[in-house]
Amino acid sequence: MNDAPVYTAEEFEEEAQRIETLVWEALAVEPGMRVLFCGYGKDGSEVARAVEAGAQVTVVEHRDEMLRRYADLGATALRGSTSVIPLPAQSIDLAVAFHYLHEADPFFHAQIVSELARVASRIAVVEPAPPADPLGKRIASLYAQAKRELGQFEYYQPLEYWKKLVQAVRAEVAQHVFAFEKVPPREYLRDTIALLLDTMEVEDAPQRYLDELREIARRDDAMLLPPPRYVIMGAPVGELPRPRFTPRVQRTAAATRESRAPIPAVRTAASESDRSLPESTPERVVSAEAGYAFPPIVPPPDTSAATGGTSTMPSAPTTFPSRQSQQSPPIPQPQPFTQPPQLPQMPPPAPVPPPIGPQNPDTETSSFGIPFALPDTPNDSEDEPFGPLPEMPPPGWRWEPPGQ
Repeated sequence: MNDAPVYTAEEFEEEAQRIETLVWEALAVEPGMRVLFCGYGKDGSEVARAVEAGAQVTVVEHRDEMLRRYADLGATALRGSTSVIPLPAQSIDLAVAFHYLHEADPFFHAQIVSELARVASRIAVVEPAPPADPLGKRIASLYAQAKRELGQFEYYQPLEYWKKLVQAVRAEVAQHVFAFEKVPPREYLRDTIALLLDTMEVEDAPQRYLDELREIARRDDAMLLPPPRYVIMGAPVGELPRPRFTPRVQRTAAATRESRAPIPAVRTAASESDRSLPESTPERVVSAEAGYAFPPIVPPPDTSAATGGTSTMPSAPTTFPSRQSQQSPPIPQPQPFTQPPQLPQMPPPAPVPPPIGPQNPDTETSSFGIPFALPDTPNDSEDEPFGPLPEMPPPGWRWEPPGQ
């Protein structure tokens, strides 16, 4: 990292804004579109941007403070939970979880994505990637531990984790990855830690985490890499939108000479369907010369039933139709979103968590990992799931009736 090219402060700010624009354009929000957001986020900026784009925006939010703060933002506030969204099926065009799921209990991830797929014809998950550099991992670990002690969550997951959640609702999936190609200036580390400290101090985080973050910020040799951004889209087969990315504007010659190096093009992972594209597929480069090429969408096969394997995907909602009927062909084809049957008005069922660990340890590996590892203790008793109960000692006293 020490030998890597470094952005100037001006270059880094320009590239950060560029990536924010690419993330927004990947959502393909159009005027008049009905858009649902999971919460207002930290500052309501994405909700405000959708309102300014002419969309009819609804926000599912349960925090009273956020409801009061953004009451005049122009969006319709819907008090409730994203695990049981109080909206009819297919009443939304696009449902967005924007930097939302990594702050939610992993137990509810599958249920939240299932609810988004129920109420919307297209869903999007936007998440930061897990830190890749040692300092970033340490800072993320400190922040996650502090959040955990406060009863909150801060778990960053790899791209495959979010992609499998979207695949579980039987959607065709496209993915985008937007990343910086140079090291940010020193100010990025200080600004990032200052933001974390402000948040943790407001939340009364334990002092030991604050002290270590301040110690990291004082190091002269410390450099922090900004994480890439993931955008995972899910839609019925053949209905994924084609984002129109803005071409990069060429810097003037004077600005190029003043900067230490020209800003490189932002490389994005080619959008792909459930089945991986051939290895020969070239990487797309977002630049003024090449623009952005959206690769063809290949319908994904479903081989789980044909091979007899056991899926490690999170459970799909019970309201969705069965994936395969008795008269299915030997190689089943994916099914698009369909409107689920209306259920009677009953209390919402308890959320179904993703399966923990492989179903068959001898032949499978877990797709999601084990969020909370359990001790591997043998159990020799078949009658009692937690082992035999210990024998209670005889009482040291006994009741005597009162004398006559």
